[in-house]
Amino acid sequence: MTEKVPMGRYWDEELETAPWLDVQAWQAARLVDFVAALPGRCSLYREELDSVRVLTSRPGSLSFLADLPFTVKDDLRRSQEDAAPGSPFGRHQGVPLNRIVQAVSSSGTTGDPTYFALTARDLDVWRHTVAGVFHTAGVRSDDVVAHLVALPMVAGGLPYADAYRHLGATLAWLGGFPSERILRSLPRLQTSALMATASFLTYLVDHCADIVGFQAKDLGLRKLIGGGEPGLAEPEIREKILQGFGVDHLREVMGLGDVLACMWGECDEGSGMHFCAQRTVAVELVDPETGVQLPWEEGARGEAVYTTFTREATPTLRFRSADHVVVTGMGCACGRTSPKIRCVGRTDDMLIYKAMNVFPTAIREVVISRFSDVVEPTIRIWKERAEQVRFDNPIPLEVEARPELEPGGYPAVARRIEAELRTQLQVRADVAVMTPGALPRTSYKTPLVYVREQER
Repeated sequence: MTEKVPMGRYWDEELETAPWLDVQAWQAARLVDFVAALPGRCSLYREELDSVRVLTSRPGSLSFLADLPFTVKDDLRRSQEDAAPGSPFGRHQGVPLNRIVQAVSSSGTTGDPTYFALTARDLDVWRHTVAGVFHTAGVRSDDVVAHLVALPMVAGGLPYADAYRHLGATLAWLGGFPSERILRSLPRLQTSALMATASFLTYLVDHCADIVGFQAKDLGLRKLIGGGEPGLAEPEIREKILQGFGVDHLREVMGLGDVLACMWGECDEGSGMHFCAQRTVAVELVDPETGVQLPWEEGARGEAVYTTFTREATPTLRFRSADHVVVTGMGCACGRTSPKIRCVGRTDDMLIYKAMNVFPTAIREVVISRFSDVVEPTIRIWKERAEQVRFDNPIPLEVEARPELEPGGYPAVARRIEAELRTQLQVRADVAVMTPGALPRTSYKTPLVYVREQER
């Protein structure tokens, strides 16, 4: 499948600018055949859908999906534990092995990695769709893109690289090299755009001068793209990155290998990520507690759920992403009509202080929004054990002081942060202010939660 690469304002103008309800109706009509064929393709869904009535009419909305079962990450892990010869992707595999041309892996940051497969057609769909996300985020064919993801097999690795090339941009895959080589290569290759996690972008702002003797703003970059973890929704982190690199173009993207490597991209308005995979994936918003469908409307909060109605090799039905999002808009000055969102945390990351649920990202947001004048936008929360979710005692929290904060002021700042967390989130924390540079940064995803038993 060869598609002409669009060169205008939109990548897929027909669906990007159609009314959202019309887009959902267009998807619903195609989902009927997908659901009807799924039990015959994947044994994972054979029992789950055995008692589901097959629709004979074409529904006008995605509401009919509410009668179908969810798929969760553990379903896919168990499916692969049952892998038979010729089916390395387990009961999730929907085509014979000789039709599969690529394997993709999850990052494994939330447990054992899972693996997904692509046929040649799937690969074309991914390449074209992800390119559309980066087009939305402002990457163009005359850009030289420094790609700083080090792992080719993850969703942000080879699939992103394929998309840059499909878009017509020049790919400079520098991920995996030492930081010094990356930084010296950026001006040498005249890179105009850089893709990295929010963690690594802030790391480069903090350490560029120490590594190569000049500031990040002297690298000559014009565009920054961030993804792979929450963070760019927080104004203080965005401002630090923008000022540090001396640019005014910072866009966020998001996806997942279980479904499609990248599906959400931020436009020039900079107020949230648009859904950009309308032609191949249906997305629902559900209540994380009850699983009930929620309407897409500004201010709504819920969990994103995906159905891959064109995926051949490893299709997914109502996959619960565990990504908790807030809808920032249902219309946009850019003309796109799909929902705009920010990701605020993951179910996997949820902590419970007594009876209160709290995301580590929410703790970080309070810290940096109230105390950015004295601490860096880097925190570390400690668990005693990997499986610990509940805290009956105050949550151990480390924050990193800015260089201008005198050590004598650390205790007072710690107490102020503790008081603010009690007021804003109704949780207690045991805060320690650490010296500048004490908390770890990584070149990929920097976790907010660490486990003491693993550090000993």
